Amino acid sequence: MKKILSYLLIAFLPVMAVSCSDFGNDGPENVTGGKMKGVFYADASGINEIVEVAHDGSKTFEVKAHAFHGEVADISLKITIKADPEKVAAYNEANGKAYTACPGTAYEFLSNEVMMPRYGAASTTAKIKITPSGMEDEVVYALPLAIESVVGTDNWAPADTLAGVILVKKKKFDAGAPGSEANPYLLSTVDDLKGMADKLVEGSMVYFRLENDIDMAGVTDWVPVNQYAPYKKFDFNGGGHTISNFSCVGAPVNPSFFGAVAGKLYDLTFTNANVDNTAATTAVGIVGSYGGSTDAPAEVSRVYVQGKVNNPKSNGTGGLFGIISSATINQCSADVIVTAPGKYDIGGIYGYDNTPEGEKASVITNCWTSGDISGNRMCGGIAGMFSYQTSETVIKCCYSTAAVHANFKYGGIVGDALKGGKADNATLVIGNRIEKCIAWNERIYSDVTDNSEHYSAGAIVGYTALKNYHIDCYRKADLDFSDCPGNNNDLYDQANSSPESPLVEAVTGTYNFPYHGKAAPAGATISDVAKSLGWDEGIWVLTDALPHFKGSSAPVEKQDVNPGGQLPGFGDNEFYK
Repeated sequence: MKKILSYLLIAFLPVMAVSCSDFGNDGPENVTGGKMKGVFYADASGINEIVEVAHDGSKTFEVKAHAFHGEVADISLKITIKADPEKVAAYNEANGKAYTACPGTAYEFLSNEVMMPRYGAASTTAKIKITPSGMEDEVVYALPLAIESVVGTDNWAPADTLAGVILVKKKKFDAGAPGSEANPYLLSTVDDLKGMADKLVEGSMVYFRLENDIDMAGVTDWVPVNQYAPYKKFDFNGGGHTISNFSCVGAPVNPSFFGAVAGKLYDLTFTNANVDNTAATTAVGIVGSYGGSTDAPAEVSRVYVQGKVNNPKSNGTGGLFGIISSATINQCSADVIVTAPGKYDIGGIYGYDNTPEGEKASVITNCWTSGDISGNRMCGGIAGMFSYQTSETVIKCCYSTAAVHANFKYGGIVGDALKGGKADNATLVIGNRIEKCIAWNERIYSDVTDNSEHYSAGAIVGYTALKNYHIDCYRKADLDFSDCPGNNNDLYDQANSSPESPLVEAVTGTYNFPYHGKAAPAGATISDVAKSLGWDEGIWVLTDALPHFKGSSAPVEKQDVNPGGQLPGFGDNEFYK
């Protein structure tokens, strides 16, 4: 057998940055004394760069192997990579440096195996994570990378030259001013939470970080953090922690935890929350009455709420927010009972989008809801109503298992995607986008008992504009659905539509403009549908019946959340187009 591989070196392409150098210029012909087949060389970017790692941060580097001068392996190989701090002395001598070997506590391989495919010129990617653990400020550390083993041939030799060396140093700690990004206010107690309002500064971004879980049981005098306009900006890092038993009852303005989120909110969970509006005439939600403003759009990610919201006093009610404006909401969930007797704009994530014309449109992606959503009208499993003032609101890759019921304008995902009558729906180019959403609601039904015609209800959207974008949305095949008795609106499949190819009306009537999407195949789960739609499996776990986020437990599935039978006229093969 000819020797397959004699010159193996690490090629690493940085997620942040890397550095590398060589001991010498020996070519692959000198490794074993003759020109060899299937030779690999080191390739690196960021030559002679030293990467700084924050005192509480990390850097992740990608590692690869490449073929020498276009030569390729003629069999598939599995290569294991290791760190080799013992080579730092030789590296320093060859390069006139005095770097310190990287401590073992500062690095870990997230993956250390790469595959060199047959006839491949580059391997797959491995990753190594560097933290400042064990490092001193401003000291440069070197971490050489080497080959530990090769599987696929016994005929190989490690290279005499060293090419892959990561150079890092711990960034000097600079605390900065209290409340700055480098030195956020740390929150550990109920009193810390209560003190946030006094730390907000008009015209400046103030940073907070939750340090541990906090139980707010017994706190009956909660005042929303950012209660009054003009709203102040803040960045709240929940740190993956939970605020439990939060209650806000009877607040005179903006009943909620934050009042208004004007800035960033992420990595936070609320459990057993209770917000009850007994006095205010403003919007209501567990997280905030308002999510975003003209001056400070809201960026909300990885926020999960469980609890109850009751708002009999005003319009705009949601599990997270009552009203949003230029909000980006991603990877959030709400297991909630949301009630707004006699009021409008009610949703599992938010009630009403109030983004002004000309401002950045709101985008809601990768969210789910469960529970019960009810009110007078404009009720949806995810959103109650899109903005009257602007276009191009986006809801994408979201699902709901919540029961949704109202008098009219209610839907499994969105209640109302347009204000107006028949002429508006037929002719206006609104441009809102409802895409790859799944209505798996426990039930969608009307609270109206009369036989008059009312605004319609829909499996996906209750009342929509024909020239919105309606793309690849599905509903449970045996969805328990009923519209107002006088509307004669039953479920039917609808093709994708856009301003250029408007939604086709299959039911006549002055107010009948629903969007039902398509029925999922018999026996499919929500995860089956989500996987077929290409939902991001870097975010979602799609191996259980109910999709859930990576790093979180699956939502509780109710006994009646089942796909059921297939509706007539929709072949199973259509689902997989």
